[in-house]
Amino acid sequence: MNRYLVASSLAIAGASGSAFAQEACSTYVIQRGDSLRELSMSVYGTADYRAIYDANRDVIGRNPNIIQVGDTLQLPCVDSAIASGEEKTEAEKLAAEMAADLVHAAEARAAKAIAEAEGRVAVAEAEARGASSEELAEIRANAKAEIEVARAEGAALIRDADGGERPAIRDRQVLMITGGNYAPFTDEGLPDRGLYTRLVETAFLRAAPEQAYKIQFVNDWNSHLDLLMPTLAFDATFPWSRPNCEEPEALSEGDRNRCETYNFSNPFYEVVDTFFAKDGSGYEEARSYVEFAGTIICRPEGWSLSHLDAVGLYEPAVTLMRPESPDDCFDAVMSGEADIVAVEAHLAVEAIARLGYEHQLIENPNLAAIKSLNVMTHIDNPDGETLLETLNEGLEIMQQSGEWREIISTALRYQMENG
Repeated sequence: MNRYLVASSLAIAGASGSAFAQEACSTYVIQRGDSLRELSMSVYGTADYRAIYDANRDVIGRNPNIIQVGDTLQLPCVDSAIASGEEKTEAEKLAAEMAADLVHAAEARAAKAIAEAEGRVAVAEAEARGASSEELAEIRANAKAEIEVARAEGAALIRDADGGERPAIRDRQVLMITGGNYAPFTDEGLPDRGLYTRLVETAFLRAAPEQAYKIQFVNDWNSHLDLLMPTLAFDATFPWSRPNCEEPEALSEGDRNRCETYNFSNPFYEVVDTFFAKDGSGYEEARSYVEFAGTIICRPEGWSLSHLDAVGLYEPAVTLMRPESPDDCFDAVMSGEADIVAVEAHLAVEAIARLGYEHQLIENPNLAAIKSLNVMTHIDNPDGETLLETLNEGLEIMQQSGEWREIISTALRYQMENG
């Protein structure tokens, strides 16, 4: 009988009848059906098993997905488990804490600059009768410049906090950032913190099982691209759509900047980008994008406009509203502030049900587009290309083995059964 078992991220320890009644600062003998993920959940309350793996590398070997029945594992004490799960070195921990403090400070300065600049624009617009269009344009340009200066200052401070050259990617912890409220893809309240989070973690485990990593949730999605990624405080962010970078002349300024500033992984998943409008408005039945001319279209800040640009839905043909969250867009349509929400279908179905707008906000079945969801790294990150190569390799392994499809079907089944 083969004494080795593959403890994949899909393994369920309970299927074997194995019961974890363990505590930290103790030992555990591996039984058939066990997995490090389930053992970590039992002992530490987290699926991140790297504390156990790091304490037992000499026993387990280079691949934490293969553990040997009968081997004895040391279960680290709580403090050491937390430490090993969060940093590779004390210096790295200090740098991360400094970066976090500076991020908050930079965000505060940027927010203040934005508020002050927008206030001046509002005053100028209120007095537009007495101001020339040239004066108003100059005020807006100065406001935009002030905002960019605040962001650049924050980026420079955090880069300086790094304190020197990074160790090789294999010798340090990779830091990735995502956000919540994006069911079924990313949210801390979902199983495995979401479908896309599970795909990224599994890709790491298949292609580079010894690579340490951490995934941080920051729900202000726009800050990922404006502040956190440019500072190189994080190595990667997900999931984001890739604009058609091969035709930059057809892209909005924001999408061109994304193409010029970020590198992209292969697509881990594809989604339907579509439109929602009030029942009875007529927009939910439109068969041509021309019928949207003159409307107010709401799309959250930070979301790509490439699909809208490609079909002529850009200003001044339409008015764009860009709030922070998709929920704000749905509220805006219900209150009459906007006519249409342009958003991803999975997210919309979940949000509409949660907000109580079912049967009031209707998806247009005629006008939609397929877009990919990718991992992005900043072009200034020296480890960015290596990181994307690793993830692409893991994705290919998952697709060839059938694990990718199994993860997808499991997550979507959960979403259907639990709303």
